[in-house]
Amino acid sequence: MILGIDIGGANTKITELMGETYRIHHIYLPLWKRDTRLVELLRRYNSEDVEKVGVVMTAELVDVYRSKREGVEDILKTVERAFPNKEIYVFDVEGNFLDLDAARRNYIKVSASNWTATAHFVIRDICNNCVLVDMGSTTTDVIPIREGKVLAEKRDLKRLMSNQLVYVGALRTPLSFLSRTVTFRGYETNISSEYFSITGDINIILSKIGEEDYTCDTPDGAPVDRESCMRRVARILCSDLEEVRKEEILDISHQLYSKLLDIIRYNVDQVSQRYGIEDVVITGLGEGILREALEGYRILSIGEKYGREVSLCTPSFAVAKLLEDWEK
Repeated sequence: MILGIDIGGANTKITELMGETYRIHHIYLPLWKRDTRLVELLRRYNSEDVEKVGVVMTAELVDVYRSKREGVEDILKTVERAFPNKEIYVFDVEGNFLDLDAARRNYIKVSASNWTATAHFVIRDICNNCVLVDMGSTTTDVIPIREGKVLAEKRDLKRLMSNQLVYVGALRTPLSFLSRTVTFRGYETNISSEYFSITGDINIILSKIGEEDYTCDTPDGAPVDRESCMRRVARILCSDLEEVRKEEILDISHQLYSKLLDIIRYNVDQVSQRYGIEDVVITGLGEGILREALEGYRILSIGEKYGREVSLCTPSFAVAKLLEDWEK
């Protein structure tokens, strides 16, 4: 068995690959809360059947670490403690597997490397001329691929500067990031920038995702049912459901969802035009949102080809499949 592990700041995703069969696990584990359970979580998957472990990460950016170097070192130590008797390989942004010592020496190359695994998997199995768009709970990656080569910038800073990393996601983006105002009762109305409500709320209200998809903490600690989501949206107007009618909350949700689509569309358009690429491969929790945002593009879906579980955890699945091929 090969394990593919994607360690993110909010979610850890694990693929157990056994030839043509696989099992996928998606665990919400917010590492910025100084959660120390990661090693215990990983140890649960260290069975006798595991031969090799492939790792990608983005968690080195969480603010419990003072630097990426410190984050990578801690994450690699954790993986090593969880799998002391296994071969461990870390996928880097150049598309190479590194052993642990090489990964430590080249810490910047294994920082935020999960999108690279997805891109190389897409080249191998799906399309070698496309813009890969992966919308997760927190961010959207926009990765240009042309003639089988990944053309994206290698570091998050440069990707932010080049429309290739967009900090909007299907769950965790504060609504105040999408817009400073909404139209309410005929007025252009300021909204609060307090952490009252997130994109998961409007996506539940508008039935873009199911309650089972809302896996992160809610801003107020309340449930993820539709009424609770509406109550959180009302708070961005410093109000509640006694002051604001539910049909007004629905209208506000549509306005903010439209802003979400616009942000995605703008960034994908920029990358598509810059590289002259018209086909798009979509994946992630936000596949349905991406379909709406990217209407008019020729779209290929990882969810349709491999199933929803693979789409939700593509980097972990990709690094497992790539490691399987690499060892042959």
